[in-house]
Amino acid sequence: MNTSRSSLKDVAARAGVSTATASKALNGRSDVSEATRRKVHAAAQDLDFVPNELARSIAVRQTGTLGLLTHDLEGRFSLPILMGAEDAAGAGQMSVFLCDSRGDAIREQHHLKALASRRIDGLIVVGGDTDPRKSLGRNLGIPIVYAYAPSTDESDMSVIPDNYQGGRDVTTHLLATGRSKIAHITGVDYYSAAQDRAQGVADVLDAQGLSLVGSKVFFGEWSEQWGRTAAHALVDKHP
Repeated sequence: MNTSRSSLKDVAARAGVSTATASKALNGRSDVSEATRRKVHAAAQDLDFVPNELARSIAVRQTGTLGLLTHDLEGRFSLPILMGAEDAAGAGQMSVFLCDSRGDAIREQHHLKALASRRIDGLIVVGGDTDPRKSLGRNLGIPIVYAYAPSTDESDMSVIPDNYQGGRDVTTHLLATGRSKIAHITGVDYYSAAQDRAQGVADVLDAQGLSLVGSKVFFGEWSEQWGRTAAHALVDKHP
């Protein structure tokens, strides 16, 4: 029996896998093969490794909590991101606190102070749209990731959708199915998401010598009512 305390690195080395894979196997993650899981558990047993002991040793000054600060009043984007964060954090037995600033800078600062008082280990900031938002800086002393709406500071970590490529992909798909008369109904024209998608659509059509039905992008509200109204008008005018 080993009398010294083994580390996760020791277990990984014994099993011939990476430390990350060993951690996933010991935490029951589904993205690890059964054969690898057996090797890791056998190595842990040989080394008398106790996962909880390691968790306590590396979680010094950590609380096992993340913060999610959103400006998305309707939850269209923040709720799916929250679910994804909880799925990822849950594997490591972490919790996620959700705070909605409702687009109010003062409320945002209040939530930031409240989350800081809970000593969260990291923060996810979710925008209500894809336009860049002001950086929170680095004074909080924790990792910050901006989702959906990027930070204005390019040195921050931002995870955002590629709306330009999205516009290209949907147009390429329609052309591949034999369609050539394509219209584009979208949201408010000053949103970067709408502009980027429109550019992606236009670039693919231009390359094929085609133009949009109606010779323009139909910008309007981000609403189902606008989408229906514009679609009916297009079909009536260009049957």
